[in-house]
Amino acid sequence: MNLTRVSAIILLIAALGIVLALIFFGSKVVFGWVQIMFIDLVLAIIMAIVVGLIIDFLYKRYSPQSKILKTTVTHKPTNNVSYAQLILPNNNNIIVDGAERIIGREDFVGVISTDKLLFIGKNHFKITKEPSGFYIQDMKTKNGTTLNGVEMEGSNKELLNSGDEILVGKTLKIKYTEKNK
Repeated sequence: MNLTRVSAIILLIAALGIVLALIFFGSKVVFGWVQIMFIDLVLAIIMAIVVGLIIDFLYKRYSPQSKILKTTVTHKPTNNVSYAQLILPNNNNIIVDGAERIIGREDFVGVISTDKLLFIGKNHFKITKEPSGFYIQDMKTKNGTTLNGVEMEGSNKELLNSGDEILVGKTLKIKYTEKNK
């Protein structure tokens, strides 16, 4: 909660209290009491704001944080190629700009028919960036991955070159290119 929200809540509660007091006791009694108790009311409002801010600070400081933020180690690959690009039949692109990217069925939704999507695995192949370039590896899928007409076997990695043609699940041809930034 930020200061604006805390202040708004406090003012809303105070306004509700005043309206209820006016309804139950009448305006003369309420305004007479407000004149007598004005300083006490101002101090109570200030104390409520301060306590709200302290509670907000303590909550943010001591609430549990995600362990993934503390334990994830990122790898920034080094070579002169900045990123890889897979060009789909509808001229959309899949960009690979990290250390690795697993590509599967969900990446091709809307590109090919639903019937053909069934031939592509959920995690079909992986592209990995290494110092010597980008590599492709089939994820041991039923319908396999073909690189330039040659079926990839087992879990072997194959070096990709710009212009390579990848056939995914014997149904979808995509073109591989490398780009420099």
